[in-house]
Amino acid sequence: MAVRTQVKFYYDIISPYSWFGFESLCRYTKPWNLDLQLRPINLGKIKKESENAPPGSGSFKGAMFFPDVRRASEMMELPYKPLENFVQSVFIKGSLPTQKTLAACQILYPDHMEELTRQSWLGLYSKDVDITDKDNIIQFAEAAQIPDVDKLLEFSLGNETRQQLIDNTAEALESKCFGAPWYTVTNPKTGRREKFFGHDRVEMLGWVIGKEYKGHHPPQE
Repeated sequence: MAVRTQVKFYYDIISPYSWFGFESLCRYTKPWNLDLQLRPINLGKIKKESENAPPGSGSFKGAMFFPDVRRASEMMELPYKPLENFVQSVFIKGSLPTQKTLAACQILYPDHMEELTRQSWLGLYSKDVDITDKDNIIQFAEAAQIPDVDKLLEFSLGNETRQQLIDNTAEALESKCFGAPWYTVTNPKTGRREKFFGHDRVEMLGWVIGKEYKGHHPPQE
């Protein structure tokens, strides 16, 4: 059996571009034989440490951000719905409880990471629900078929989960991450770790590992 190519994907549910990059990489996991390692991070910490302003801040960035997200979602055929109150949802409430739940899932139920991540994004950017609300997080976990939802939520409040999120974020920063989505892969030809930023770098990642990019809906061979 061919060795799978490991890709580490650093993300925060608060980032819609991370959703698009996540779905794109998931669609190529089988065709490219990828070992996709999902790493929830604290994007606020990343932005602060890298001195990088959020994409929706500033008049010019803000004007570009919303139509660009809409176009990207249509291109990916994802059910994106604009947030009714973007500032409240993103800059005030944030995503920390959901990120902690994902970090807990990384430890307890790694096989459910993909679906819990997907359900969390659908909750925020398709249904516009509060992802800091415990009841909503429970719904995400149930939709992802987490074996023991109560255990997951209790574990998400503990020190081990807190440290996992800190470690994921530190690992991303060590690779000079400045935003999300951020992903790394080892170049099979040079052995060098390659780094990518943005949902639209999946084709470039394929080129690095010697795989053919076949659009947004590749055949699942």
